[in-house]
Amino acid sequence: MLNSPEGVLKHKDITNASLTIVESAQSCSLCVNYLVWLCGAIISQTGGFDKRLKENVEYLEELKDLAEKEGVSNNIKFITSCSTAERNELLSECLCVLYTPKDEHFGIVPLEAMAAYKPVIACNSGGPVESIKNGVTGFLCDPTPLEFSLAMAKLISDPQEADNMGREARRHVVESFSTKSFGQHLNRYLVDIHRGKED
Repeated sequence: MLNSPEGVLKHKDITNASLTIVESAQSCSLCVNYLVWLCGAIISQTGGFDKRLKENVEYLEELKDLAEKEGVSNNIKFITSCSTAERNELLSECLCVLYTPKDEHFGIVPLEAMAAYKPVIACNSGGPVESIKNGVTGFLCDPTPLEFSLAMAKLISDPQEADNMGREARRHVVESFSTKSFGQHLNRYLVDIHRGKED
């Protein structure tokens, strides 16, 4: 059983996906630092990228420089933009999704990941606190490489648990965030408002 990030050394074929917009506010460097802790797993850094924004271009270069400095550049594939089909392929191949923004708004990425049967490891702040059930559909962590690595080590050491969490994540998304679910909640709300007017 793995109880430390160093134990992941044997699992170099693991693919993790971090689907996030590449801009300095997004804490993508957490993924690079996380990879250093994991000592050799492969990670794909994927997200919407607008090359017209100087800030985005500069931050991508910072991430590449950090990966080079830490000696993990051969283990990271930066995908600046991808199609829905490419995103779905990445999701199908990964063990889980790392969602690194701190204090992010609700965010669609965790829902997309969970809809694809993938547990999500995210910062314990902002939108993920509302969408991820800690220990059930993924893990909510302090935004440190060590915390993310330990959560990932749990999933790598027990692929069946990762699979179980993925199935639970899918169930949670369908029950709580599907169009049907939202429609039912809206209908109940409207009925309650109408009943309130009758009283």
